[in-house]
Amino acid sequence: MRRLSSPWSELASHYAVVVVGSGYGGAITASRLARAGQQVCVLERGRELLPGDYPRTDAEFMSEFQVHFDPEAAADVGSPTALFELHRGGDVSVVTGCGLGGTSLINANVAMRPDPRVFLDGCWPDAFRADVDGLLEDGFAWAEHMLRPLPYPESAPPLATLSALAKSAEKLGGTFRRPPLAVTFEEGVNAAGVRQGACTLCGDCMTGCNFGAKNSVLMNYLPDAHRHGAKLFTEVGVRYLARDGARWRVYYRPMNAGRERFDAPDLWLTADRVILAAGTMGTAELLLRSKALGLSLSGRLGQRFSNNGDVMAFGYNTDVPVHGVGLGEAPSAGREPVGPTITGIIDDRATLRQEDGMIIENGAIPAALARPVTALLAAASAIAGQDTDRGAIDRVGELARIADSAVRGPYHGAMRNTQTFLVMSHDDGAGELRLSGDRARVYWPGAGRQAVFTRVDERLRRATEALGGTFVRNPLWNKLTGHELLCTHPLGGCAMGERAEEGVVDHEGRVFAGPEGTEVHEGLYVSDGSVIPRPLGINPLLTISAVAERTVALMARRHGWSVDYSPVPEAPGPRPTQPLAVQFTETMYGYISAGADEDFLRAGDPARRDTSPFRFIVTVDSRDLEETLAHPLHPMQLSGCVVAPVLSSRPMTVEQGVLHLMTHEGARPGGRRMRYQLPLVSESGERFFVDGYKDIHDDDGPDLWVDTTRLLVSIYRGEDASGPCIFRGYLRLNAKDFAVQLSTLRVLHAQGTVQRLAALARFGRFFFGELFETYVRSKAA
Repeated sequence: MRRLSSPWSELASHYAVVVVGSGYGGAITASRLARAGQQVCVLERGRELLPGDYPRTDAEFMSEFQVHFDPEAAADVGSPTALFELHRGGDVSVVTGCGLGGTSLINANVAMRPDPRVFLDGCWPDAFRADVDGLLEDGFAWAEHMLRPLPYPESAPPLATLSALAKSAEKLGGTFRRPPLAVTFEEGVNAAGVRQGACTLCGDCMTGCNFGAKNSVLMNYLPDAHRHGAKLFTEVGVRYLARDGARWRVYYRPMNAGRERFDAPDLWLTADRVILAAGTMGTAELLLRSKALGLSLSGRLGQRFSNNGDVMAFGYNTDVPVHGVGLGEAPSAGREPVGPTITGIIDDRATLRQEDGMIIENGAIPAALARPVTALLAAASAIAGQDTDRGAIDRVGELARIADSAVRGPYHGAMRNTQTFLVMSHDDGAGELRLSGDRARVYWPGAGRQAVFTRVDERLRRATEALGGTFVRNPLWNKLTGHELLCTHPLGGCAMGERAEEGVVDHEGRVFAGPEGTEVHEGLYVSDGSVIPRPLGINPLLTISAVAERTVALMARRHGWSVDYSPVPEAPGPRPTQPLAVQFTETMYGYISAGADEDFLRAGDPARRDTSPFRFIVTVDSRDLEETLAHPLHPMQLSGCVVAPVLSSRPMTVEQGVLHLMTHEGARPGGRRMRYQLPLVSESGERFFVDGYKDIHDDDGPDLWVDTTRLLVSIYRGEDASGPCIFRGYLRLNAKDFAVQLSTLRVLHAQGTVQRLAALARFGRFFFGELFETYVRSKAA
């Protein structure tokens, strides 16, 4: 499969359409608008992970795990671009995915339509309910065409976990069946022209599919968007929005570049239209920040949050083999297949009251979590588990299986006989997302004490009893934690409504422009799970996709665009491996003055009364290390911002800057020159050009440090140095910031530690070798 994303350093300053987020809503919007001929830019905070990149071991999982604790304390653990994101510090803990493809990368693939009664609820706008059999039905059809959901095939190997769920269904009396799954069971080319492998039945869907069989949006809608011209950028964390005349200004932070170590200001770009699709938590958080900074929005922002009635529990140490632990690899001789994460459901939705219905699904524990979950369940069963069968002989067998798991691991004994239960039901949807510190948290006192969860608890205890196991609840759901819920399907927070008094967006996904009425912000949309105004009682991915398809169809209709839904042939094969690149972030600061004809040092003398401060924070990227070193100018890309109050009251964006590293061009004989060229654009649209150089030359006295840390700069009005020179001065780098700069140095696209260290050594030999030639060898000669 071809890589789709580009680095943030290639971002332009303006796009016709910016899509924030790349899950179901964002990917669908990008695909359809690109097919409609629009210039589309997708901004994703996470990284692009391809099959083979996902964690298989507990150590690999921990490196892909980020946790947000108390938002007011800003207590975060893990990389901000790690794949698994756990939001804690509220009344509900929420798990989401972070990466190109969003939560579709780590969900359990169930693509079912909800009970039709869901759409009869008066919480949906009238126009939406009137369109259920129209554009919404079309949306379901298009989503099913792209995601290709199919039940686990009858011809596939039998699965012990599926048989165990069927046994539980016999006791509970619900309808047992195999749900449609967004999984490829036969190798072939999908609707986006992407060739996918067949499911290996390894059971690791929820930590990312390493075999390309999971029909995440990374396999269909996103490559379709890319193929039709959309630009996808990863490691870009959007912070907030502001209206700028007829355009939107989108403020963002590049991730993993080390800019935060220099307290760098946010960067920005503009767009004619912005579609927010950062997921329920991300979109609400972004709008809450924007509202706090002055954007007029509905007072209902953050309200009607639902956890979709999610419950997770375990039938631990049952009397029957389940084989519900992922393998990390395809099943081999002696290993029973696990299957996709979910293969069966007990459908208990045919209740008189819709709110009493639920879906019970089997699950699989991914291999990367197998060992820690083994220890957790052994402890939880001993402390709070409910053994559903009795007898001395039975107890001896249970203890023997626990010991077997402890000694031989999660594929034996008690864990081999453990069924994971996943439930979707109907909570009251009365949660609220509020901004606390810099993050959204769920405020929902007593959420876990709703009657629905007691009903679910009893149903799961009976499902476990059918297997002769010990019922173990989600360890968070207890009196000590206030029955805290663990949510994997967050909905609402930017819910649809007829008016701003009732919702945050209208039935088309357009954002209301204030606390009252039906006026909307022109060009601002929301398209993700946050617009769903109530629990769905089923895995929500297909409904979110259908609503997103409807939203973009209405958008196209409103603006007179035509979406081309024509099929495409198979896409080209993978690109060659990405070249090694070196990246670091640098800051320099000093003073400039209007003495354009003066010597640089006099013009930038801080003792002068007419000088003004000037600072830049730029990320330097080689793109291709070998190509950079081989080129006579040794070009590296510069991206970032400049703070210069005399030019603009707000930080200015560096647009496609260039550093020529240690070149002979323009240098004095025997020396080198480092030339910085920074095209700038201000928020008001003014353009400036910074042309600076470091003169690397061995003069009398110890001058190595001064030469490599002093930049002589000229500032021109306009797009390049052909305009009038209006300021001149110089910038410096102190020892502390130089040390911080070194800490940001990293190698991109390395295949392991050895290759990474070799690339660093290669870059270091070039840079310090040039200094040696200039300051040591030339003097010796």
